[in-house]
Amino acid sequence: MLRNWRIFARNFANSNEEIAAKVDISFLRPRHRIIAAGGMPPIQFDSERERAARRERFGRYGLASGVPVAELFPTAEEIEEEQAIGLFREFKEVKKEYEEIQKKKKEAAVARLAELEKNLKKYPAALAKYEASLVKQEREKDEKEVALEKRIREIQEYFGYWMDPKDPRFEVMLQQKEAEEKKAAKMAKRDEIQKKRYAENV
Repeated sequence: MLRNWRIFARNFANSNEEIAAKVDISFLRPRHRIIAAGGMPPIQFDSERERAARRERFGRYGLASGVPVAELFPTAEEIEEEQAIGLFREFKEVKKEYEEIQKKKKEAAVARLAELEKNLKKYPAALAKYEASLVKQEREKDEKEVALEKRIREIQEYFGYWMDPKDPRFEVMLQQKEAEEKKAAKMAKRDEIQKKRYAENV
């Protein structure tokens, strides 16, 4: 009885493994399933046969990738090309260039500090001059603003209602009022001339 039970359990376990192997709910391609499982996928595409891809494959999978180690190093032509472009330089050259750059930066900083000290000595006079110009500007601005506010008030009183000076109709009203004022001034001048003439004749 126990023996039959063991056989039954073994058969049941084997059938479950077969079912599990057949059912794949991830919908991954076989290549990606291998990668997900931590394996090394076979070379399928032409891009994987290129040198850069083979180097990357060696970097990822090591000697197991089957890429020859000699392929990893640059050729003599590549080294010459890199030297012509200047991608890699000698440490001494780079260090010397770095020291020169640092020296120039220090000189520029010293020159800037000297300029700042010179300007700092001039600062009180420049500040007093600036503040005086601000006061003068404020005074002129106040006079202009007072005149403008007076003009706006006159126009609003003349037309009998408040209007925003930024309104385009305000300009039209301003021109209308100025025309009427000119006309009134002209009439007053004419009346004055007529009075003079009348006084001269009498």
